Amino acid sequence: MKKENGPTHFSLLSVMRRIPLLIVVFALVAWQVPHRWAARHAPDWYASDPALVTGVSRSVQAWVQRDLKQSSFNTGDVRFDGEWLFGTYLMAGIGFCQEAMLFPDRREHLVPLIEECVEQVLSDEVKVFDISAWRTDPIETLDDPDQHHAAYLGYLNLLLSVYRQLEPKNRFVKINDRISDALAARMAASRIGLIQTYPQEVYPVDNCAVYSGVALRERLAPTIHGDMLARWKEHFVRDYVDKETGLLIQAVNFRDGEAIDDPRGSGTTLGLYVLSFVEPEFSRQLFEATRDQLAGHFLGFGGVREYPRGVVGFGDIDSGPMVFGFGMSSTGFSIAGARIHKDRELFTDLFSTLYMCGAPLKRKGEIEYVSGGPLGNAIVFAMLTAVPTAGGTE
Repeated sequence: MKKENGPTHFSLLSVMRRIPLLIVVFALVAWQVPHRWAARHAPDWYASDPALVTGVSRSVQAWVQRDLKQSSFNTGDVRFDGEWLFGTYLMAGIGFCQEAMLFPDRREHLVPLIEECVEQVLSDEVKVFDISAWRTDPIETLDDPDQHHAAYLGYLNLLLSVYRQLEPKNRFVKINDRISDALAARMAASRIGLIQTYPQEVYPVDNCAVYSGVALRERLAPTIHGDMLARWKEHFVRDYVDKETGLLIQAVNFRDGEAIDDPRGSGTTLGLYVLSFVEPEFSRQLFEATRDQLAGHFLGFGGVREYPRGVVGFGDIDSGPMVFGFGMSSTGFSIAGARIHKDRELFTDLFSTLYMCGAPLKRKGEIEYVSGGPLGNAIVFAMLTAVPTAGGTE
């Protein structure tokens, strides 16, 4: 019996002794395999593969041609539902513009889609979230300097200016001019150099969109705002870029411009994206700060933190869900930053996370990120088609 029991006891002991090794092997497999599998299409996306771009573009086209309403979203807050409806058409429109820049032969097909997005953003159904906050219509009060409407007018005007760069004589040129002049006047009159998103709410990232839309229009059709824009940029860099981290301050007091929130990833990464259309070097500075201060990994998957290392913060509607400090918004927007500034390694790491979390599904020639819904798919489309600058780290 001892002879029979001996090997059994010895085998069990051998297995027990190997458990630490098995754990190490399992950890190495978990670290190496999933993120590499999820990143397998990253090189093709980095190179703007025509078939992949077409697949996501068709999916976004299907979303924007549906009868979307505020009730199509369920954030738990009516204003945020409205923002998400607005953001869907905005990001889709910019994404279609970028697709046309990457593939000029698709312009004829894409122009009607861009104009449909602009028309939707201008519609009463989409404007209502901003009207409810300000109690005034942002378009009807362009001549009123006290009606700022920074987010609605700023991002709309950026879309209009980007489209104007693509189609200089499009039918929205006059409204682009009117909004640009109105926003420039409000920027010049502001004691803190920033204008309000909602009454008494000021966010530097929204003012990046305001500046970019006005500055791009100024570049395409010069007026009298050039000197003001140069002064504005100097003021903005001095007062609203955190000196320690190089990140954008998330929110400031509407009276004196003092910071009332930390420098954060969601604002910085969206800011560097919208600034890239007119200020590639400033955008690069914000991207490098993001990479240095916020970028990291978990089991090989890339992520971008919402708060700088050492700062404890909580998630909100801006950050999206946070996991181990990594924010959904900052990670997603950084995909565009990595493309724009040609950081292949970071793009690959972040794409692997997008793939795992977004659950892309290919059917009938469309590629839809199942977990994203209309807004998520529109943002992914805009980020994955962001146009690289002339410089880069490659």
